[in-house]
Amino acid sequence: MSLFITGTDTDVGKTFITASLLKAYLDLGKDAVAIKPVQSGCENSDALDTKVYKSVNPNNNFSPLYALNLATSPHLAAKADGVEIELEKCVNYCNEFLSNHKEVLVEGAGGLFVPLNDNQTMIDLIKRLDLPTVLVASNKLGAINHTILSLKTLKNYGIKTPLLVLNLSDEKSEISRSNIEYLRLNFKGEIVVINSGESIDSASKKLLNFVKNFKPNTQKIDLEFDKNHLFHPYTSSISPLKSYGVKSANGSYIEVEGKTLLDGMCSWWCAYGGYNIPSINSSIIKQINSLSHIMFGGFTHAPAINLGKKLLEILPKGMDKIFYCDSGSVSVEVALKMAIQYQQNKDPNKNKILTILGGYHGDTFGAMGVCDPTTGMHSMFGGILSKQIFAPKPKCKFGEIFDEKTLKPYEEIISKNSDKIAAIIVEPLVQGAGGMWFYHENYLKFLRKKCDEIGALLIFDEVATGFGRLGEYFASSVAGVTPDIMCIGKALTAGYMSFAATICTKDVADTICQNKRVFMHGPTFMANPLACSVALASIEYLQSINFKNRVKDIEKELKFELEKCKKLPEVVDVRVFGAIGVVEIDSEVNVEKIQEFFVENGVWIRPFGKNIYTMPQFNVTKDELKKLCDAIYESIKTRSYK
Repeated sequence: MSLFITGTDTDVGKTFITASLLKAYLDLGKDAVAIKPVQSGCENSDALDTKVYKSVNPNNNFSPLYALNLATSPHLAAKADGVEIELEKCVNYCNEFLSNHKEVLVEGAGGLFVPLNDNQTMIDLIKRLDLPTVLVASNKLGAINHTILSLKTLKNYGIKTPLLVLNLSDEKSEISRSNIEYLRLNFKGEIVVINSGESIDSASKKLLNFVKNFKPNTQKIDLEFDKNHLFHPYTSSISPLKSYGVKSANGSYIEVEGKTLLDGMCSWWCAYGGYNIPSINSSIIKQINSLSHIMFGGFTHAPAINLGKKLLEILPKGMDKIFYCDSGSVSVEVALKMAIQYQQNKDPNKNKILTILGGYHGDTFGAMGVCDPTTGMHSMFGGILSKQIFAPKPKCKFGEIFDEKTLKPYEEIISKNSDKIAAIIVEPLVQGAGGMWFYHENYLKFLRKKCDEIGALLIFDEVATGFGRLGEYFASSVAGVTPDIMCIGKALTAGYMSFAATICTKDVADTICQNKRVFMHGPTFMANPLACSVALASIEYLQSINFKNRVKDIEKELKFELEKCKKLPEVVDVRVFGAIGVVEIDSEVNVEKIQEFFVENGVWIRPFGKNIYTMPQFNVTKDELKKLCDAIYESIKTRSYK
């Protein structure tokens, strides 16, 4: 049982308690070590705290990763020494010990929010390590407030705290006794009281009972049950693809058994800001304590209204009416129904949807009907799906010279079917799961013009492209084209919850409701307050991170790092757009085999078809991008995709 030892403040005796715990472990014959990854106040880089550990066990002589001279907060001491504390290096340092010893005691520096650098604090390290945490408090006036605040913070971050140590207690002090009494009533874990002046030997005896009996309540990942009973996306129940058990995810990293993986997929476009974003976590906790769900029929609530206001701030001008729904596929269903109901009051003969080949719009029936019949993954359902109208896949790439002649097939198909087309639906600029193809904005400008001419609606499926992936809030802004209906999802909640929305113009909404009609759709979980609250926090977070510049930088690095792939004979094309990098090869990838290669190399990349691609988080560093791109290059060079 490894532990992290933190305190309510500095100078509460964390090192003394860590050494006492170490002795208790060793007295029980356990393979235990104590480490401190970051320490300030070292004398000539001689880490004082490690001397205390060494007094318990002479072999426990491990230097801190960062031994800083100045006796201040770590980030200030690091600046004085001309270094920067890197969270990832701290995690790797600790994981090395965790891999080689059964019991590791990791002592933090100061309290929970002591800064490591300008952006990260000690609690970020605790969260990344995902260890049960011992909280040490100095039992004096003010201890109750400091302790309760620290315990609530740990709880809000999802960190288990099984032990509270009230150190430097005074049996004769009424304040000290009162603190103990109050905290015993209000803390459900174990409390150990250590008096001032006690020795490590004495304190270790008091801690021995906890060390003997504590069993961390960790969730077992039963991979065999998963294999035998749980469906996974697009895989067989007879011979399923290998799945990896995830323990936790923080920042850009996913923790699986024995491995830390750099995430290159954003959990299928969703987690643009990484995992465990404190501000979004807080919004969830706050909303759960108020209202998790209420029917939207006859009721409304602040999260739905406030999210609506925020969306109207960032959506293209004219997109005024918002329909909240459950997922990206459902948002497409809603959009298609809007188009058909719109035409019921305009021209009932217009009951077909035109789309382009190479597209993907979801897995529900209406959405499947407008996916590419071959590459859209739903060919087996062709006999039952509604027959829609398909135009060719756009030929001209985004960013290249546009050939006006490529519009001729679209002109012909639209003219031939102008009396039938209720709406045209496309993924603007980026065709995602249908082939990761980036096409020229002039196709969208042409479709906008033709829709206006024939009285059809233009639908943009921005489920994948919305919320910054291309460097603007939406692909429509990049293209300079506004649709009549827009579908959003995925990154709307930063990957926290399944949630989506369909937005339309006032004209579309009002036309649908003419002749005393209503729009015929109403999901049970429509405008779920928890999801709305998360989505609002997600947009606010996106606005706080200067995502437009970050995506520009990511695009530049992806182009540079993936350039070498062009020299490989198996590579057909290399494409980069915003924070998306794609390498297309000449044959289908063996997903399970290439997945094993990527995991072995410490990254999470999930190819499909002939495309090996990455969609990194917007906080990704240059070194992390290089690692992702190098892994893609090596997977092709070594033919690990075969």
